Amino acid sequence: MMQYVKPPLALLRRLIDRQTQSSDIALDVYCAGNPLLREFFWARLWMLTLLIRRFSKPEGICLDFGGGSGIFMPSLASGFRSVDLIDLNTAQAEQMREAYELSNVRITRANIKDFDFGSGRFDAIVAADVLEHFKDLSLPVERIRHWLSADGTLYTSLPTENWCYRFLRVLFGKQKPHDHYHTAAEVERFLRDSGFRKVGGLYHPLFVPLFPLFRISAWRKR
Repeated sequence: MMQYVKPPLALLRRLIDRQTQSSDIALDVYCAGNPLLREFFWARLWMLTLLIRRFSKPEGICLDFGGGSGIFMPSLASGFRSVDLIDLNTAQAEQMREAYELSNVRITRANIKDFDFGSGRFDAIVAADVLEHFKDLSLPVERIRHWLSADGTLYTSLPTENWCYRFLRVLFGKQKPHDHYHTAAEVERFLRDSGFRKVGGLYHPLFVPLFPLFRISAWRKR
């Protein structure tokens, strides 16, 4: 069964220190000085773990799509036979792989428009807080659909960008990233229009759809 692996703060801060000019902003929140904010973001990965345990088989092959710092990589490596990670910047992910000695993880530094894993290669694809960063969703969703096997599962984590989300940004002194182009609802609507159907979902926090801050979802091809 896939394990929820939470890398220690000391390791994460060391990765940020090594990448002072290009540190992953998302990694920053996992090291936030405010423990409430820090644990809130960790809970998203825990919820993703719950969905993966429910819908995916441990002997499968998984892609961490836009995996960035590799924050979720140790967890994925515990739950799949092999894991691929693709991103434009993989320096932190490579250090994470080295720290955990993940022999079943392969890391690819590439732009998805220039790289092809092959049709139907993956039993699971995880796009955790990634798709909202694409102004044009056509390319990433086309790639995901192409790379996902016929009976594979796509897992997404998406910020809702609702009024509650905006209020909490102000409360915690955080600014909206300039490249958050879509809300969770907009991305999920695009996925449905592109031939995906939602087979499971969780709402963060509290597991209820009352002003959720994130939608954590599992998808399969129609």
